[in-house]
Amino acid sequence: MSWTPNESAQTLFAEDGWLQGTIVSAVAYGINVALYFMCFYLLIRQMTSANYKKHAPFIVYITVSFILGSLFMGSLAEFTQLAFIQDRKYPGGPNMFEQNEFSISADEIGNVAFVLSNWLADALVVWRCMVIYRGCRVPLWIVMIFPSLMLAGSFAMGILWLLQISTSSPYFSGGINFTLPYLSLSLALNITLTIAIVLRLLTYRYRISRVLGPKYGTQYTSVAAMVVESAALYSVFSIAFLVLFALNNPVSETFLEALGQIQMIATLLIVFRVAQGKGWSKSTANSVMSGTKLSQPIRMSDFRVASGFSSKTAVVTSGVASGVTVTRETEVYKTQSDLEFERGSAA
Repeated sequence: MSWTPNESAQTLFAEDGWLQGTIVSAVAYGINVALYFMCFYLLIRQMTSANYKKHAPFIVYITVSFILGSLFMGSLAEFTQLAFIQDRKYPGGPNMFEQNEFSISADEIGNVAFVLSNWLADALVVWRCMVIYRGCRVPLWIVMIFPSLMLAGSFAMGILWLLQISTSSPYFSGGINFTLPYLSLSLALNITLTIAIVLRLLTYRYRISRVLGPKYGTQYTSVAAMVVESAALYSVFSIAFLVLFALNNPVSETFLEALGQIQMIATLLIVFRVAQGKGWSKSTANSVMSGTKLSQPIRMSDFRVASGFSSKTAVVTSGVASGVTVTRETEVYKTQSDLEFERGSAA
């Protein structure tokens, strides 16, 4: 005997995707809980009266993000419970309940929390891009003008989306469905910044490896560092959702429900790296390039010898990596002809 409800295969598939998305979101939320307390512990331990202005904003940021993520998770659990338990006899089943009752208070709380946390996460990635590109040859305001406009557009589209879903379901709304434009704009912002940050770090990696050797600066330019700094995890997850959503594939629900928690993981990983002292800062380039010794043979054509030193020892400098100068002492050996020339000049 089959106990399968008298629903179409497509409807059952959509309900499967929704329920699995709730489970994936719960797993991601568990990761967020662990990351939040790890970040909070590191920031509190390092905070003193002298640097509290540096650490306090991060503590406030991760706490607000964690609260919003918790509200979203609670709202998702409540809405899922209503659809599959309390109101399971709703005409058309849980799938129709989700589409028709999208704007009830139990779900509206989660939608607002999702948008607010999305704005916070986007703003953090824009800030990381600004930090990493500080000191580049192109003026910073030119580099940041496009991401800033996209971030402002994300704010505007998020407001329009919230206004739309507060009165109707985005699945059946007339005119423009702001779900896809809003999430697409947020995705475009993250993909753009992901590529920009990775390219910048690859450039630093090439310059550092060429001058100092491949072992220097790896904590800032490794593959793992690039993935974390650029929030690539969220970008990949967003692409999967938007492709499936555009194709009207019910599996998109699985990615949509977990999207907010995945983005929170990406942002907490960035804060965790910063709290560990591994995150790229405005002084990283100088500290990496000037705090280590040259590990490759020195070509005299690349240096200029400073005056005012003995005939055997001189200070040489090499211009590398965005104008950063590496200075060290080296031995300067004179040939026999040079010595004879000096003796003749002295005579």
